[in-house]
Amino acid sequence: MLTIHNFFNFFNQGEMASVRKAVEDLQGKEKKVDVLVCNGGVLLNEKQTTSEGNEVTFASHLLGGSYLLSQLLIPQFKAAEDPRIIFVSSGGMYTSPFPDWLTATSSEGATHEYDGNLAYAYAKRGQVLLAGEYAKVYPDIKTVSCHPGWTLTPAVDSAYGENKKYLEPMRNTWQGAEGIGWLMGAKGSDLESGAFYLDRSPQRKHLGLVPSYTKNTEKDVEDMMANLKKSGNC
Repeated sequence: MLTIHNFFNFFNQGEMASVRKAVEDLQGKEKKVDVLVCNGGVLLNEKQTTSEGNEVTFASHLLGGSYLLSQLLIPQFKAAEDPRIIFVSSGGMYTSPFPDWLTATSSEGATHEYDGNLAYAYAKRGQVLLAGEYAKVYPDIKTVSCHPGWTLTPAVDSAYGENKKYLEPMRNTWQGAEGIGWLMGAKGSDLESGAFYLDRSPQRKHLGLVPSYTKNTEKDVEDMMANLKKSGNC
């Protein structure tokens, strides 16, 4: 079994050229991929862009590190016996729907100034929507998104500082990784494609007093997919 975790740092992962090069190197060595875990990314308090002009949070989590990477590996998934794609999202996605493209990518014309937490939430909501679309388009590739729970990592410490206390009680990294490991090893027939998992179980994708606030229309999702394809040059 060949299993791939996102193995670039978040800057390389946000560079479309780096993603393409990594996949090219892999495809020269392997004919199939059983499991892809898209777990790399970053939450930045100050806006940064890649050399290709993409905002780093969005590019690393969604555009390069999830969409482009998985798209390029479709032939390898189709060659595997029980393939699956796991997008490691976050409970942060509960705070927002996926917005218009300019806002999601923190581009000129966005509806608000750059906010690191919102940029993160948009990308994480995008991963959940992407898993849902893949479940329709690629029924033979089990695709899910998941939340590892609020986990104390160096990235969380860097992004939130003292404010991380509001996420307590937090999990250690082993506890956060357990559910992801189960998704990797479980039989595809035991998984619900397109679902959002936490602790081995599918969860609601929308919470709050007005959960419909975070729901996207079919047209919203179609636009997101079209823009991902255009921006990823797929």
